[in-house]
Amino acid sequence: MDSKRRAALERDERTEAARDAAKRDALRALRLKTVIRENHGAARTTRVEFARGSARTSNLYATCGGSAVTVYDDAHFGDHTAIVAQYAHETTAHQTGGEITCVCFARGEDDEKENETATTRGGGHEFGDAIVTAGDEHGWISVISVAENRVVGRLNAHPGSRVVDADGACARDGFVVSVGEDGFLKAWDVFGGPDGEGECVGTFDVGTNARSVACDANGAFAVTGHADGVARRWNLSGAVSQKSKALPLATFKPRFAVECVRIVDDVLFAKTRDGRIETCDLKRNESIASWTLPNEKYRDHKYTGPACRFGVSSDGKFLACGDGTDSGVVYVYDARTGENIVELQPLRVVGVVHAAAVVDHCRHVFAAYGPAVVWRYEVINVSSDDDAIAGDAFEAVVK
Repeated sequence: MDSKRRAALERDERTEAARDAAKRDALRALRLKTVIRENHGAARTTRVEFARGSARTSNLYATCGGSAVTVYDDAHFGDHTAIVAQYAHETTAHQTGGEITCVCFARGEDDEKENETATTRGGGHEFGDAIVTAGDEHGWISVISVAENRVVGRLNAHPGSRVVDADGACARDGFVVSVGEDGFLKAWDVFGGPDGEGECVGTFDVGTNARSVACDANGAFAVTGHADGVARRWNLSGAVSQKSKALPLATFKPRFAVECVRIVDDVLFAKTRDGRIETCDLKRNESIASWTLPNEKYRDHKYTGPACRFGVSSDGKFLACGDGTDSGVVYVYDARTGENIVELQPLRVVGVVHAAAVVDHCRHVFAAYGPAVVWRYEVINVSSDDDAIAGDAFEAVVK
């Protein structure tokens, strides 16, 4: 390597290190400012999922609770977060309705394509579209166009069984994976089929104890988390009867379910019901780091509520998570080492944090708590009255 090339690489490394340091400083400066009261009654908000893989839609995040899905814009309304689409999963002549159990984004038309010439969903709109998929308690997956604010496809994914979890491939148009209580992992092209209504492109027998799923960016493989503390890798180009590969998550205990998994590049992030987090290099098939959330002695191992899900930045460097205690704290970690960067405290009201998400710029962290409430922690100018104002706002929306 010549000296100019080496110097350029060193400059890039210094720049990246400075950028990471700035993000860590931003995370330490976060305070609870915005409290969102969702309109699905007393049902818990169980998911906060950001659109990943496209700069055009990276400002969008979706939540679900009860029979409702809500999509928000986190970037284009100044200090505010705004609703851009809402879907109520009601019983009609065409569907049975019921509880929404999971939600994820599916990649739309490639950003390089001209939207006006696009022929599949996710394109064809002046400013593009975003596609959200929502699984329900009866085994159906609804495909929702954010631009049109309506369901544009329905998949009978796991007939008669609850859709346990789903994930979208951030670099492959329309590709989604789902697991159901029927014991199957299924891969979907939500734009496929002769009529464009979506089609199943793979079915895998993973067992009825699957609790979570994630796929890589290109939809080449998926990882399922199971009730016996095991995570398994599946080649999505294989067959129904293929043999999966158990991943080396040595610190997980058999009696605690792997309730959330994420994949960024070749790294798996996984969390168990008892607050244990471990990362794994999927290329080398070896463990990278592991740690346990604080307050372990206060954690109720008999907690039977929804999974406490974590979020990871799209570069895989930062992870945000709550857990099954009623402390209401959101922990933010360096996802590469497990270092606890900051503990984001609640104000006045505590409870289980069912979902958390960290935005890529690290100036916002989201947390879903209890009765249809989502918190947004932000970098703000701190005054002596800030805590009181945020606390009053929280109490106002939960009354």
